[in-house]
Amino acid sequence: MFCPRCHTETDAGFCPNCSLDLNVYAELAEVRRQISELRRSVEQIAGRDHSSTQPAPLPAKRASWFRSRPAQVVPKPKKARSSTEVAVGQKWFLGIGVFVLLLAAGFFLKYAFDENWIGPAAQVTLGFLAGASCFVAGEVCRRRKLRGLDIALAAVGLGVLYLSIYAANQIYGLIPDLLTILLVLLVSAVGLAIASVWDSRLVAILAFLGGYLAPVLDTSDRSDHRLFFGCLAIINIASEGVAYLKRWTQLYFLGALFSWILLLIFWGNIRSESFLDAFVFTQFLFLLYSIVPFLRSFLPNNLDHIPVTWLSALNGWLCVWKSGDLLHWEKSPLALVALVYGTTALSLALLYWRHRTPSTVLTWLLAQAGIYFLVAWAVIFSGHWTTFFWALQCVGGYWVANKARDRILTTGTILLGLIVVFRFLILDLGFVVGVFDQTLSAGRFTDGLLERWAIGLPICLSFLAVAWLAAKVKDSPLDRTVFHWFETMGLIALFGLFNVELDRVTWQFFQRAQLSAYSILWAACAAVLLVAGFVWNRKFYRISAILLLFVTVAKVLLLDTAEVLAPYRILSCTVLGGVLIVLSAVYYRLAPRLLGPTSPAGHPDTAQETET
Repeated sequence: MFCPRCHTETDAGFCPNCSLDLNVYAELAEVRRQISELRRSVEQIAGRDHSSTQPAPLPAKRASWFRSRPAQVVPKPKKARSSTEVAVGQKWFLGIGVFVLLLAAGFFLKYAFDENWIGPAAQVTLGFLAGASCFVAGEVCRRRKLRGLDIALAAVGLGVLYLSIYAANQIYGLIPDLLTILLVLLVSAVGLAIASVWDSRLVAILAFLGGYLAPVLDTSDRSDHRLFFGCLAIINIASEGVAYLKRWTQLYFLGALFSWILLLIFWGNIRSESFLDAFVFTQFLFLLYSIVPFLRSFLPNNLDHIPVTWLSALNGWLCVWKSGDLLHWEKSPLALVALVYGTTALSLALLYWRHRTPSTVLTWLLAQAGIYFLVAWAVIFSGHWTTFFWALQCVGGYWVANKARDRILTTGTILLGLIVVFRFLILDLGFVVGVFDQTLSAGRFTDGLLERWAIGLPICLSFLAVAWLAAKVKDSPLDRTVFHWFETMGLIALFGLFNVELDRVTWQFFQRAQLSAYSILWAACAAVLLVAGFVWNRKFYRISAILLLFVTVAKVLLLDTAEVLAPYRILSCTVLGGVLIVLSAVYYRLAPRLLGPTSPAGHPDTAQETET
């Protein structure tokens, strides 16, 4: 059997090269064969000429059919026409009507309370009866095909029931907190059942909004706050289940949103001894909204569509932040939490990569894992070591992005590289501090020399390693973009490292030669770049060297000749002049090579840099 996508011969059910499910194509071939047999049977019964209408026989080998007959694309059904008038008449009128009826019910209850028409217990009882009656009336309207009215009555019924429970607990104190929570959960369950049967998303949303009323009622000090987290957990599990079964993605967002709102607003009412409950609930939110939505991609007949993928990353960030707050930002526990988060997301991504075709599921799982590991390195290590591990993650991130052929991960690697090079130059090296100022310095050269070079040099080489990987691939414009970016960042990082180390050397040993030393270093770097540009025919290197030489000339003429002692002034001018003359001779010698019609391959942009 040959894979129709990559034409790899295999007898397995999945292509070993591109992981395509070949069983689907085998089933399609069997369905086509059965249709052909059914057509022949019908033609024989109808007495038609079988020879004139018989379809072409199936090929003897299934592999050739795979090659010649691609899978048919089922056209998408056309969307029903809609208009603003219909939308206003159906949805706006329905929503406004429900709100007005609930307002009327609230005014009626308040008026009845003020006039003392009936006692508190009777008022609450009437509220329950009115809510139940609305459900019954809504069912009658649904059976009579009165669209819109059934949903409106159900929504009013839910609102009346929630208001009655709230009044019974908070206003009159007729029922205890535990019974109140159970009643709210029961009403929410009834609302969800009705929403599922009626296939009404509005009723489901209202049921969940009312369900979040239960934890609000439990924010006083009269009961155990375990009920607070227990109710939120039950409501979140229910919202996740209904959202998956009915494909109502709004419930994912609403569940996470209201959970975090309640957790943050009522955080001050939670006793200090409830730390463990709050920490466990935070990890529960991480699993429910950052991990569980991706597990559905492993289920059969799934379309690999994860609802609100950005929500998983945002929820993970909030969980890391809240865990750090609960742990009082202690380094070891918080680092352990971040590492567990990253390992969980990475393990799930590798499992998906092994058994499925790469898609957005893999992208978001790998992105989450990368973010958690970045946080872990920042917590575990400090200073230069954080930058060191971030730079190594750039290499690993691009390798994974290249293997997965994922544009989002590749772009994220470029952004991470920019962050790392900024942190390395500004925060770690302090490159802008003390430049050309002989009264300021980054420190002594011998202080921490081994550690600085053991960290700084691998950071620079990490950028060049990513550029080297991109140069080996050079399959797409994005890979060439990665090559250019990381090559530039690597050269800038090396140049910055050399300048800061030179500043340390001159500060410790001979401060008077600081400006001249900069000129010599810049001229040497420009010469190396120019030679590399000739060897590999890289116009980018040569242009960069020319610009650096002009900057060096300007520095020597403006600063060295005015502020440097005569011996060092002579030294800088001599070295710079000699370098310029030698490079001029190199240009004269290699000019035919630059003006030639062809250029050797070896870099992704060699063909684009050929000079004419």
